[in-house]
Amino acid sequence: MEVKISIIIPVYNVEKYLRECLDSILNQSFQDFEIICVDDGSTDRSLAILQEYKTRDDRFVILQQRHSGAGAARNNGIRLAEGKYIQFLDADDYFERTLLEDMFTYAEQHNADLTVCSSKKVDIDGNVIETGSPNFPINIDKIPLGQNFSRHDFKDEIFCLLIPVVWNKLIRKSFLKENCLEFPPLTIYEDIAFIHSLVICAERIIAFNKELINYRFNRPGSLVSTRSKHTIDAVKSCVYLGQFLKSRGFLPEYENAYRKVFINHIRAEISYCNDEEYRKFLEDFKTYLPNDWQKYQSALRKDYITPEYLKKFIGNKKVMLWGGSLFIRQVLERETEKNPNILGIIDRNVASAGKQFCNYTIYPPDSINELKPDGVILTVLSNNESIYESLKEEFNEKYPSIELMPNIFEEEIVFC
Repeated sequence: MEVKISIIIPVYNVEKYLRECLDSILNQSFQDFEIICVDDGSTDRSLAILQEYKTRDDRFVILQQRHSGAGAARNNGIRLAEGKYIQFLDADDYFERTLLEDMFTYAEQHNADLTVCSSKKVDIDGNVIETGSPNFPINIDKIPLGQNFSRHDFKDEIFCLLIPVVWNKLIRKSFLKENCLEFPPLTIYEDIAFIHSLVICAERIIAFNKELINYRFNRPGSLVSTRSKHTIDAVKSCVYLGQFLKSRGFLPEYENAYRKVFINHIRAEISYCNDEEYRKFLEDFKTYLPNDWQKYQSALRKDYITPEYLKKFIGNKKVMLWGGSLFIRQVLERETEKNPNILGIIDRNVASAGKQFCNYTIYPPDSINELKPDGVILTVLSNNESIYESLKEEFNEKYPSIELMPNIFEEEIVFC
């Protein structure tokens, strides 16, 4: 008999977090599921923990593979899945109790190909470090929450609405099969190509702003924690996406959306590189795209990722920086001394208010009226490029007397 949901979990050396992950599934308010755990060649006790859980609950299915990465593990899980829907989960993350119930309900009510919820970021101990984010993992400012949407509604922005991660998405299995969708043969960043391919093919996407996933961010030992060493792999995933779009006939109509998301991924990834990694990336980029690399010149600049550039950009004005992203932290951490012209950081992440961000205090948006800066600079670096326009609209409406200075990424500088 078909189960309602197949939960697929790649498992690789996560013994410290695995029990919390599995228990969060077993404690769900919705219980019609199977749990497909794919051990990716773990060398710790992860496999033993999986086997222990299987002896207690026959809904567990355990697959083993040589260490090949999460994408290969998920593909193997998909082939075995018997559920009407597929829900992915990373083995160091965990569900809120009603995730499956809420996701299934939305999917059924809206006959959705893809159902998406929001999330919280937690640290290695499960402490919340980000909640209420307006653009991670969904672009709340742009998405019509609670209503079906698709590529037809967002021709130039379709790839800017959902962060390309798999763990907050419920996918109708027949939709996957009909469109022959699977993870590309990459060991990292395979989710970029996969999720964007899902989004471009889906006719009915439903998103709702309920934080049902606890995403353990920057865990030591995870591939994400070493992302600066794999920057070229993000490019490879984007190229794979382009090949997919071309093969399915999407590229002519959605070429602008594709270029935009490619640039966003380049910008995001090089911001994590040190100078040596950056030089290596440029060499790899030109080698990998010998005929096309100049199309992306404006995204290859790294000068704005320095305190010197930011100081010059600010000049003598008293400003606040809008967006407490990891990107701007990397800039501010390189300061040799506090910039007296920066009054603080504005961030809509409610978990951050009052905390220190390098040398500066984080404030909620309404603090702008109290602190009265000369101007505010948008310093959000995100895959959701379209968030800039939304922020501009919100800012001009709420703070008409404050100058919204240009975004530091907007200037097109020719790269040599």
